[in-house]
Amino acid sequence: MKLIEVNNLTFSYDKKVNVIDGVSFCVESGKYISIIGHNGSGKSTFAKLLIGLLEANAGEIKAFGLEMNSKNVHEIRRKIGIVFQNPDNQFVGTTVRDDIAFGLENRCVPTEQMEGIIEEFSRKVHMENFLDKEPENLSGGQKQRVAIAGVLALAPEVIIFDEATSMLDPRGKREVRESIEEMRKENPNLSILAITHDLEEAFASDEIIVLKEGKVIASGAPEKLLEKPEIFDNTGLDLPFKNKFLKELEQQGIKVNATDSIERIVEELCR
Repeated sequence: MKLIEVNNLTFSYDKKVNVIDGVSFCVESGKYISIIGHNGSGKSTFAKLLIGLLEANAGEIKAFGLEMNSKNVHEIRRKIGIVFQNPDNQFVGTTVRDDIAFGLENRCVPTEQMEGIIEEFSRKVHMENFLDKEPENLSGGQKQRVAIAGVLALAPEVIIFDEATSMLDPRGKREVRESIEEMRKENPNLSILAITHDLEEAFASDEIIVLKEGKVIASGAPEKLLEKPEIFDNTGLDLPFKNKFLKELEQQGIKVNATDSIERIVEELCR
């Protein structure tokens, strides 16, 4: 089932240069899609269009059967959650508990129900032992996991990650990726749209859409796009080390079956 449909979307800040130029694609139920591109390719502008913070100059967005416009935007937003780039800008509560509760309070969830919801979703992201901690005492990855818990508590059908790992260290990135994997196992119908320039993150998705100067220049499953490495060269994005390593092994005539992680590849090479 198509949850979001984007048809020939065009947007310009100055009415001269299109930041988004004729983009079309759809988000189906249960799919994990990554939109990648270098800085300035239009990724974050696209995220703002999807949640109605900007209005397209041409084309349309349909979400959950509704056209994105001033009449429907609030109803659409109730079904879309978003995790932003900077975790420090997302906290509105004085504790983790208060922050997860914020969205629930805005939805007028009864107080007697709220505590159970907070505990349930803090467990899902492994932050149940931090509920009374102050945000400034958390790592970047922990802050993003709290943001994810706050979004999940509102039961969205689609979650948008807008460069949500770009300011994190490798451990924080791993924590967020693990949270995404667990979310998908827990709710197979949850759709995820990750806007990123991190190819390692993007290669975990079902489909990748490549943006350059506001246009879609390629799309498809990660393994299909890897058959055309010039796509990534053309966007100025660097392939993850694992994929470059596998490519080098292949050129040396060495074939390995374990390709899911560097550790597994090294284990097989050592046998």
